[in-house]
Amino acid sequence: LVRAARESLDAAVSVCGPGRCLSQVGDAVQSVVDAYGYDTVHKYRGHGIGSEFHCAPYVKHYRNNDELELRPGMIFTIEPMVTEGHRDCMEWSDDWTVVTRDGGRAAQFEHTVLITQHGVEILTVPE
Repeated sequence: LVRAARESLDAAVSVCGPGRCLSQVGDAVQSVVDAYGYDTVHKYRGHGIGSEFHCAPYVKHYRNNDELELRPGMIFTIEPMVTEGHRDCMEWSDDWTVVTRDGGRAAQFEHTVLITQHGVEILTVPE
């Protein structure tokens, strides 16, 4: 499960670059998750980083038809939540902890990326 979550993040980052389509991120995640027989949470998404913390573009971690061209200067998170059972989830009363409704395990990795003139730069990797 943890390997699938990591690989899905890596696959999603690898499809980012100028001129690519945002929906390719979701397709990359879904392809890895499907290969492992897992699911990915639809309720939570990656998001843009700008003058507001959670802003567009909203990054779906599953196959979708979002037709948004990635352009240099765009900064957003990719943060797939991979589940061993069903993707439905809920928040605990602490308004932070998220659990699957079926009690199955989940794993998540996250990066913040910058679309550059020639590709993508991961901003959340220590130097």
